[in-house]
Amino acid sequence: MGSDTAQHRRPTIVTVAVVIWWVTTLLRLVVSVPTFVEALRTAGGGFVGTLLGVLLGLGWSALILWLASRMARGSGTARLWLAIIAGFTIVNVAFGVADGAAFWVLLSPVAVVVAVVLSYQPSVRAFFPKAERRARAAQPRTLGWDPDTGERITEPTN
Repeated sequence: MGSDTAQHRRPTIVTVAVVIWWVTTLLRLVVSVPTFVEALRTAGGGFVGTLLGVLLGLGWSALILWLASRMARGSGTARLWLAIIAGFTIVNVAFGVADGAAFWVLLSPVAVVVAVVLSYQPSVRAFFPKAERRARAAQPRTLGWDPDTGERITEPTN
């Protein structure tokens, strides 16, 4: 088995991390549906704002599901964004618990942190290839700055 085939097969750890992201996001949606429905039912004059909030929540969930799907296909960028989202989730829940929220609220963020830790294990590094660096265009060397205009004075090009 060559390194090419190892790079294209998704490691089990990544699959587990993706499943954790999907399950936590879908459970959050299922738990939120009654809240969404109640908020829309009792919105009264703020119906448009409430509807916008519901749509924003659904869009955020869709983004997370999409990023998890991209990570399942080997996107290192999606993996990074999911790690950033997990960090914000932890901070958000920490403030919520400090405000008096129930400790069971910690279950989802802990699962998400487990998913991030799994997706950054050294054994899965080959599944997330590094992007090749693009060569920069050669810039002429700066000799100084014009005192009157502030423009750059460069070496003459051939």
